[in-house]
Order: sequence, then structure tokens, then C-alpha cells
Amino acid sequence: MIFFSSKEKIEDLIYQAMSFMEKRQPKDAIPLFKKILKKDPQNVVALHNLGLALNQLKKYQDAITCFEKVTDIDPKYIAAINNRGIALAELGNTDDAFKYYDKAIEINPKYAAAHYNKGVLYDKLLQHEEAIQSLDMALKCDSGNVNTVFYKGIVLGKMKKHEEALNCFENISRKHPKHLDAFFHKGIELAE
Repeated sequence: MIFFSSKEKIEDLIYQAMSFMEKRQPKDAIPLFKKILKKDPQNVVALHNLGLALNQLKKYQDAITCFEKVTDIDPKYIAAINNRGIALAELGNTDDAFKYYDKAIEINPKYAAAHYNKGVLYDKLLQHEEAIQSLDMALKCDSGNVNTVFYKGIVLGKMKKHEEALNCFENISRKHPKHLDAFFHKGIELAE
């Protein structure tokens, strides 16, 4: 009975911590995740989300440590692998970031987030053709992802492919009339 109530308490703490994360309050979530990990150091949900909170606070090296601990426990925890890539990219370690995105894709070729993040990183490196290829793969895996369509439109605009970019923004505007950024970029592409 004691074990059950302890387990229940951990679930309550996770719920509270995740509530802070949803409100974009990672500083408030971190102490709760640490409290959970004191009771259960192998709790991959708490470890992974602690890493996400640290990433949001730009404490990338600490986040990487959390993601590494997650994959030590569960080597195929795909979200931790992908998020480690994000933290590495933020630190400027693009080669390793690509390796982690590729590792996530190797585990699950239909994992859209890794394809998307790979596309974003290619774009930041001004490798727009590769960015479009990765974003297209992300859309193949998750065709309804508005952020991916939007980002693809941004990259196409940078490539001076204004008609294709406009098409992306028009599709978003049609399906999501309150997406103001799509309307804004639609105007930019029309001006080009």
C-alpha cells in the first residue's frame, strides 16, 4: 500500500509539472521534475521533460545530460534523441545534431519531428534545397502539420520560389483562417 501511494504521488507531481510546462513556465516545472527524480531516478518521463524545460531556459548542456540519461535507460526513446539534436544545434554543434536527427529517423522513419528539425537546421545553414527535402519528408509523415507547411513556405520564399511559397501560405489560410502569420507572409509573397 505504501508503494502505491508513493506511485500516486509521483503521478500527481508529473501532472503538476506538465501543467507548468503547458503554461510555458519551465522554471516552475524543474523543481517538481527533480523531486520526482529523487524518488524515482529511472523515471524517463520526468527526465525527458526536465531536459525539455532546461532546453527552454537555454541550458542546453544540462538538457543534453538529461536526454543522455533517458537514452541510457531506454536507447530507443525517440523524443529524447530528437531533442538532444535540438540542444546540440542550439550549441552550434550541427554535425552531431544531424547525427541525432538521423538516429531518430533510423529508429522510426515516419518520425516527422526529426525530419522537420533537420529541415530547420539545413535552412539555418542556408542549405535550402536540403531543407525542402527534409520538410517534404516531414509532411509525408504528418501531412496536416501547419508549422511544417508554414516553414516550407518561408524556405521557398528565401529560394525566390514565390509562387510555391504563396501556395503554402494560401493552403494554411484556407484551412486555418486565424493563422495571421500565414496571411502576413501571403502578402509578402504577393508583393514579390
